[in-house]
Amino acid sequence: MSLACCLMSDRPDGECLQLTERELLVCETVCGSQQPLAFSEVRRLVGFHQEIVSRILRRLQKHGAIEKVGDGYRCKTSQ
Repeated sequence: MSLACCLMSDRPDGECLQLTERELLVCETVCGSQQPLAFSEVRRLVGFHQEIVSRILRRLQKHGAIEKVGDGYRCKTSQ
């Protein structure tokens, strides 16, 4: 399984978070949107089972790559 590196926005040392292909797809989907995406929209766009999407979103939040805002998710660096 290949891993990709996603820079964590809150890490000034440039440390990165190793992501699986699925995690990278979810991260790119959320960060590629101009506005926050609802869970159901993320799930529809990536095509994964809801449990998988939920786990990935939680991990990405925990490590600072994305954040939950209102009823959606957005890139942590988005304002």
